[in-house]
Amino acid sequence: MADERRVIRRGARADGRRHVPLSVALALLIVASLSAFLPVIDGAGWWLGCILVVIAVNGAAAVARVAGLSRLLGSFVGAVTGVFGITAVCGGGTALIGLVPTPATIGHFVELSQSAGESIYRQSIPAQADAGITFLLIFASLMASVTLDLMAAAAGTAAPVGLVALAIVVPPSILLDEVPLIPFAATAIAYLFVLWADRARERARGGLTRMLVVGAVAASVAGIGAAAVPGFYGTNPFIVSAASSTLASGVSPLLHLGEDLQRTGNSVQFRYTTSAEDPERFRLMTLESFDGTTWASAGERSGLFTVNQGTSLVRSDTSDSLRGTLISTTVKIAGLRDRVLPIPDGAIEIHGVEGTWLWDPADETMRSRSDSTVGLNYSVSSIRALPTAEQLRAAGIPDRGIFAAERELPDDIPATITRTLDKVIDGIGNPYERAYAIQSFLRDGDFAYSLSAPVSQGYDGDSLGVIATFLERRAGYCVHFAATMATMARMIDLPSRIVLGFLPGEDDADGTHTVRSDDLHAWPELYFEGVGWVPFEPTPGRGGTPSYAPEATSTADAAGPDDLDPRTVERSSAPDASETPDAEAAAPTQREEAEPNLAPAGITFLVLIALLSIPALVRRLRRIRRLRRARSRTDSVTDAWAEIADTARDLGWEHPIGDTPRMLSERIRSRVGGDGEVGDAIDRLVRHVERARFGPQRDTESLGADADARIIIAALESAASRFERVKGTIWPASVLSRGVQPTANLAR
Repeated sequence: MADERRVIRRGARADGRRHVPLSVALALLIVASLSAFLPVIDGAGWWLGCILVVIAVNGAAAVARVAGLSRLLGSFVGAVTGVFGITAVCGGGTALIGLVPTPATIGHFVELSQSAGESIYRQSIPAQADAGITFLLIFASLMASVTLDLMAAAAGTAAPVGLVALAIVVPPSILLDEVPLIPFAATAIAYLFVLWADRARERARGGLTRMLVVGAVAASVAGIGAAAVPGFYGTNPFIVSAASSTLASGVSPLLHLGEDLQRTGNSVQFRYTTSAEDPERFRLMTLESFDGTTWASAGERSGLFTVNQGTSLVRSDTSDSLRGTLISTTVKIAGLRDRVLPIPDGAIEIHGVEGTWLWDPADETMRSRSDSTVGLNYSVSSIRALPTAEQLRAAGIPDRGIFAAERELPDDIPATITRTLDKVIDGIGNPYERAYAIQSFLRDGDFAYSLSAPVSQGYDGDSLGVIATFLERRAGYCVHFAATMATMARMIDLPSRIVLGFLPGEDDADGTHTVRSDDLHAWPELYFEGVGWVPFEPTPGRGGTPSYAPEATSTADAAGPDDLDPRTVERSSAPDASETPDAEAAAPTQREEAEPNLAPAGITFLVLIALLSIPALVRRLRRIRRLRRARSRTDSVTDAWAEIADTARDLGWEHPIGDTPRMLSERIRSRVGGDGEVGDAIDRLVRHVERARFGPQRDTESLGADADARIIIAALESAASRFERVKGTIWPASVLSRGVQPTANLAR
C-alpha cells in the first residue's frame, strides 16, 4: 500500500512538473495583455503591482502541483496566494502581518472600488493611476490569473484562454481609437507559448502545427477585431499622439472633431453667463504643426505654468491684447469630459480650476495632465481686442526667422490648390487683403456647409489631398474650410494655425448660454506683424465674419440667426445645379444624419464566428483524413478506431484511455446495442484493430475499415441527444483537450 501511494505521488509530481511551462506561459499572457492599458493609465506602477500578483498566483499553483497536489488544488493554492498578494499591495495597513485580509481589509477594498468608479468617471485618457484604479486593475489581474489557471491547467482546456486575453487587450483600443501594435504582438506571442506548453504537456501528435495555425488565426482576429471596433470619442477626442506606434497614429484631431459633429444627438457640453453683449467663442486647443497629412498640436512646451487661485494668465502676444473691454464669464461644465478646458478668447485671469491645470501663453489654452473638466465651475476675466481693417492693412508679414512651425508646408502641394490660390489672390499684393480674399472665396455661395458630403464621397479629413478634392467638390464642414484657409495662408508666407473649440451656443431666456456638441468648431488664425494672431471665419453659416471685415461676402452672412444651424446652412448655401455637376451629391437639400457604420461590427462578428468555428473545422478535417487512410491503407485501421473513440468523447461520454479495443467495444454495445449490422461492424473492426496492434504481421483483410467505422459512428450519433450532437460539433472535446490515442504496433 505504501509503495502504491509513493507511485501515485511520484506520478502527481511528474504531472505537476509538466504543468510548469504552462503556468509560466499563462503568466506571460496576462502580463502582455495588461500592457495594452499602459497608454490608457499614466505611469507603470500599477502594472508592476499586477505583475507581482500574477506571478504569485501562477507561481504558487505551479509549486503546489510540483509538490504533488492535484490540478484543482493547485488552482486553489494559487488563488489564496493571489489574495495574500493583493492584500499586501493594496491592503492599506489593515491586514494581519501585512498579508492576511481582515474585515477592515474588505471594507477598505470596497472603498477603493467606489473610489475607482468615481475616478474613472471624472478622469480622461490617460488616466492617473490613483489608489482606486490601481486596486481595480490588480484585482482584475488576480481574477484573470485564477480563471486562466482553472481553464488551462485544472480543466485541461487551454485554447479558449485566448478569448480571455482578447477581452483584456481590446478595451484599451476602443478607448484610444487605435490598435497598440506592441501589446497586441506580445499577447499573440504569449498565446502561442500557451498553446505550445499545453501541447507539450499532452505530447499530442502534430501539436506544433496546430499551435501555429490557431495562434496565428487568433492573433489576426485580435488585430482585426480591435481595428474594426467603432471609436470612442467621449473622453479626449482631439489629442492623438503622433509618435505612437499604432495603426491609427496618423489620425488627425480635426478628423475626430468631424466624427463628433457627425454623431447623432446634440448633448449639452457646458453652460455659461457673460457680461459681453456679443459672446465670444471658446478655445480648446491649437494645432500648429502640419506635415501635409495631419494637423497636430505642438503639445507641452516650455513656458507652461500651473494655474493657482486668481492666477493672471500671461499671454505671449501683448501688443494690443490688453486694450479693450473687460468681460467676465462664469462657466459650469455639464457633459464635457476632457483634459482641455474651454476658455474664452482674450482670457487674462481665471478662478476655480487651481491645482492641476497648466496655462500655455503661446496659444492661450489650458490643459491638465491628470484631472478632467467633469463637474468644474470656474470664472474667467477676458479682454476682447480685435484689430481694425486699417490696422491689418498696415501690418506686414513677420520675419522668416520666427514661427517656423506655423509656416511649414511640404513641397508637393497639389496643383488644384496652387491654381485656386493664384486665381483668388490675382492682382492683390497686401497680405491682409490676400487673407481676406481667401476668406471671401470660401464663404462665397459656391461652397456648401455639409457634414455628409465628405463622408459619402470619401474625402473626409484635413490632408493636402483632401483639401484639393474639397476645392473641386465645394462641399464640407468647418474642418475643410479651416484647413484650406490655413494652408493657403502659409502658401503666401503668412503664419497660420487652426483653433479647435466651441461657438458661443444658444442664448437662453434667463441670460444663460448653452453650448452643445453641435457647436464644436474649427477656425484659422493668421499672424500679422505688430498685430498678433487674428481669427478668421471661412466657414459659411457657422458664425459671422469678424468685426474687422469691411462688408458681408456671401448670402450666408446675411442669413440671420438661423445661419448657425447646419440644417439650414446646407439648404441655403447649396450651389446651383447648373454651376456644379456634383451639386446634388455634394450638398443635399437637408442635413443627413450620419448613419451608423455597421460594417466594422459585421466584420468583427464574422471573424469571431470564424474563430469559434476553428475547432469544428479541425475536427472535420481530422475525421476525413483518418477515414481516408483507413480506406486505402491496411496499416491505418487504428485511425478508424481512434475516430470512433474521439466521436464518443465529443458526444459527451468518457472512457478510460487505457481501455483495450474489446473493452471499448463493450461500452459501445451497451450504448447503441450490439445486434444486426452495427454489431457485425463492431466485431470486425475490433478484430482488425487487435491484429494491427498485437499481431505479428500486417492484417491484409482490414482494407476498407472506414465502412465499418462509419456504421459505428452513425450509431453513436443516433443514440446521442440533439444537444450532445450540437455540442460535439461546435465544441469537440477531442480537439480542445486531446487524449492519447492508440497507435499501431510499430515494433514488428
